[in-house]
Amino acid sequence: MSATGAVVFLPREGNSMSPMLEELLFDPAALWLSEALGAAGIQRFFVVCHSDDKARAETCFPSGTEFVTGSTEDALDQLMTFLQQLEGKVVVITRSVLLSWQSARQLVDENGVGPLDTKDTGVCRVDAPLLAQALADGAGLDEALKEHADKLGGRNIWYQSACVLRPGGEGRVEAELTARNYGAYRLLEQGVRVMDPNTCYAGPRVTVGKGTLILPNTILRGETVTGENCELGPNSVIRDCTLADQVVVNASQINESTVASGTKIGPFAYIRPNCHVGADVKVGDFVELKNSTVGDGTKISHLTYVGDSDVGCHVNFGCGTVTVNYDGISKYRTTIGDHAFIGCNTNLVAPVRVGDGAYTAAGSTITDEVPADSLAIARPRQMVKKQWAARRRSRRK
Repeated sequence: MSATGAVVFLPREGNSMSPMLEELLFDPAALWLSEALGAAGIQRFFVVCHSDDKARAETCFPSGTEFVTGSTEDALDQLMTFLQQLEGKVVVITRSVLLSWQSARQLVDENGVGPLDTKDTGVCRVDAPLLAQALADGAGLDEALKEHADKLGGRNIWYQSACVLRPGGEGRVEAELTARNYGAYRLLEQGVRVMDPNTCYAGPRVTVGKGTLILPNTILRGETVTGENCELGPNSVIRDCTLADQVVVNASQINESTVASGTKIGPFAYIRPNCHVGADVKVGDFVELKNSTVGDGTKISHLTYVGDSDVGCHVNFGCGTVTVNYDGISKYRTTIGDHAFIGCNTNLVAPVRVGDGAYTAAGSTITDEVPADSLAIARPRQMVKKQWAARRRSRRK
């Protein structure tokens, strides 16, 4: 019977934080471990950690995980109760160790490859009720594991795919590579096209839809979710975002935002947190969005800042547009209606509203509301002084 539960120790060495809570590719090693075991079939976790590490450890394991610390008086009773509730095998991890995605599957699967004992890696698989009974009979954990842990074959294969971590960075090189490979190959198994797995950095909680192409030097962080048939990269960073199907992100950064289907972002765009970008939008080169909503079909092609704004559908932004949202003390919002046309080099001084179908003339600084279907011109009238340049040049002779 395959294992369905795991007992994970997050030991400290000295007074420093557990090595399992140090970051690998932007996330704690314990999160990589729990996600690998969860993907392999582990459904329940029991975690033993230092009391000072508990808060951070809780962010690394799924809801429903049981935690005990050195100050927990009935820790052994809680552990035995946890073991007795499992019907089959339990994975026990007593050292700071990171498992590759292959080794996690092998460990959880009844017929998988594992260590002969726990001396090298501190990782084993054991019958849960049998371990609970041994502990109830007074055996120590190490003694009980040595006596009852599964004697699995293929020790050399196993040891090459488990990285022991220690304070001071020992084992970090292997662990970083293990995390990177786990992130990339997990996506490949899900039907994602990864052009170069060696330059794809995908966190343990990242989800990518089938058919999506990930180009070199792409970083997917946090709880990012992307749809199917997207194109991400090259040279892009996407953190804690939700992207729908067929989104293109080229050499750009997106943070804590949502992007609807068919939208094209970049190159060299920067989307800051709390943005909601609609479907079939273009966010082009050197465009920055911040805390804004952009409606479907809007085009923001280049060299534009849209901050604290509510933009309608099918709006056209001319090059060099700025929503002037900050007066040095407070920030204000700009509202732009559907089908508006914002001329090049327009300053929209918030709070201000541009109505549906309205136009602003190029080079205008808009401080008052522009009614729907109107044209706002806010610039000095052009003056031409004929022959001025010729007279100026003649004075130099």
